[in-house]
Amino acid sequence: MEPRLLTGINVSDSEIKSLPLIQRRKLLGYLVPAVNIPLFLYNVYQTIQHFQTGMVIGSQIFWEDIVVLISTLFMTIAIPRFFPVYQSKYYLKGNALEMKRLLRKTVSIAYKDIDRVEVYIRADEEISKESTEYATDQSALLRKSGFRFIDYTNAEDVIMNLFVEKTIYMISPEKPKVLLKELKRNNKRLTARIVELTQRGKRIQDLS
Repeated sequence: MEPRLLTGINVSDSEIKSLPLIQRRKLLGYLVPAVNIPLFLYNVYQTIQHFQTGMVIGSQIFWEDIVVLISTLFMTIAIPRFFPVYQSKYYLKGNALEMKRLLRKTVSIAYKDIDRVEVYIRADEEISKESTEYATDQSALLRKSGFRFIDYTNAEDVIMNLFVEKTIYMISPEKPKVLLKELKRNNKRLTARIVELTQRGKRIQDLS
């Protein structure tokens, strides 16, 4: 029997339905380990070969091998860690919203700690230049104001920004308005804005 859904939120395990990971991110998620892991193993083999042929610890070739090994390992871990190339999942657990993604630590945000929510919804497949510039300019202004973005999105059609002090957590729930309603129910002081980006421009709705 499938878990019962209530207003778009899975009651049995409190998972929030998210948008699927877009294809280009999924492809990059496959390519990173597919390319870097064999390359790392090859470099390990090369280092072993160098030792067998008399390489001395501390020599120039030793340090070159170490740099190559560290660089390859760093790329294998860093790209998935800092760029959302794997599926992010969101949960409502107790008094908090939880976000998970492979190679990133689980983040749990108490409802009461969310100061503001801004939702950007791509209402049309093709949106106007004005809409694109508005969304880009808003992000740039926030960064200039000292805000730090942490990306847990799966797609770009829906982006929900959760403001927690000077950090903005980005997620992409399938039903952002349903989730926003749930967050406001648990945090009465929460302010919010919904921005719908369309072919003709933008529609803005402020919620207090």
